[in-house]
Amino acid sequence: MTMDEIVQQVSFMLGFPTNDNVEELQIETAVNIAFRELKRYIKSPVDKTVPFSTRISLKKVGIKTKKVLYVYASYPRIGLTMSSIDSANVFQVAAAAKTYSMIGNTSNINLQPIMTEMGMAQVRNTLSTDFQWKHDPQNDVVYCTHRDPRPSTVTIRYVPIFEDVSEIVSDTWIDYLVRMSTANAKIALGRSRSKYKVEGSNVSLDGEELLSEANAELEAIRTELEQRKSHFLVLN
Repeated sequence: MTMDEIVQQVSFMLGFPTNDNVEELQIETAVNIAFRELKRYIKSPVDKTVPFSTRISLKKVGIKTKKVLYVYASYPRIGLTMSSIDSANVFQVAAAAKTYSMIGNTSNINLQPIMTEMGMAQVRNTLSTDFQWKHDPQNDVVYCTHRDPRPSTVTIRYVPIFEDVSEIVSDTWIDYLVRMSTANAKIALGRSRSKYKVEGSNVSLDGEELLSEANAELEAIRTELEQRKSHFLVLN
């Protein structure tokens, strides 16, 4: 939802007209206050695929984050990698096997060298790593290394930094944002409407009631978020 859509919804819930007025500007401020507080709880990771490079500038690829959780090749190789085959040394392996005997049959095939080479390749793959990465938050870059052949793209999983309310797409977080914005707007209205009291007047404003409602609603929202905080944590 955009800022205007959230302001319109909060204005409707408070009984305001949706035209441009001073109260609408106050509601936008209430939304920004709620957005700043809610960002501390939003830890849902997202994935983005970018071109492979040994030094990836996160800003240049459109990633705003302080927490990179994982980086992996977008199209990883499947199966066992034999270094002799990777180096085009397949003829050496094939020559080690006697695939044709003097009498024209294959009874003399020797598979032991091939099995030995496969076993050594498996040990090498177990002890070595095809892909490694490191996040440098100070310089806002990710360093990557990969064994040949290198992938054309990598996928980065990270916790995004939101800078605008329109970047929140989860219905759950949008609901929290609207609830907190409404409560903040009630606090501002409650304080302004309870600032002055006219003794003996037949008309009274609902300032005290708005303040009571807002404080109770904010306390309930913050309690919900704290109780669910353990479920929002992302472990690296």
